[in-house]
Amino acid sequence: MTNRPAITDMVAQLTRPHHHAEPYTYEAGGTSYTQRHLVHAPALLDQLQHATPLTGSDHTRSGYTSRPAASIEALDTWARIDIEAARWVRDLGEDDPGDTKHCVRYLGSLLPSTETCGSNPRPDCCARHAIERDIRRWWTQARIVSGWDTAAWKPNNTCPLCATRGSLRIRIDGANDVSAMCIECRETWDIENIPLLAEHIKIENHEEDAA
Repeated sequence: MTNRPAITDMVAQLTRPHHHAEPYTYEAGGTSYTQRHLVHAPALLDQLQHATPLTGSDHTRSGYTSRPAASIEALDTWARIDIEAARWVRDLGEDDPGDTKHCVRYLGSLLPSTETCGSNPRPDCCARHAIERDIRRWWTQARIVSGWDTAAWKPNNTCPLCATRGSLRIRIDGANDVSAMCIECRETWDIENIPLLAEHIKIENHEEDAA
């Protein structure tokens, strides 16, 4: 599976323009080849603010252009990141800089000085690991919901945590890069635990087929 980026890289992608590689396949001499097309992508937080809903037939976007209607899911994700990042900055005794991207960058710069329990990360073990988990969650959510390059798959399944049907959003960016989130409880899945979600969907679909 594709390696997950470092926290510093996630902060950079959330707050600064970056390069995004889109896979494509072509045939030559009876053989299929897969290559990656490098495109310049806006900051993920900017993508959330300028996103429009994509239908199932909208697979890619050729450029970053103005769009007539904002995606409610994307704006909701952006607002939640704004609130959560500002809360962390204040909890660390600093002033909220006001701007969402500045706040996330500031939080990333504060991370090395936060309290840590060592090398056994758990969600609530210490401030550093809790912040890292939130940054990973924001990065995953932003990639899935923005819809800037690829529309998220919306299976008719329940979330294994909150049991809400139709709330799952799954991003498939090549066979080895799959991530997901629930827009209801905000849980995320990435390369480390996506097999658990896949198994839940598989079992649920088999149960429904049997019924």
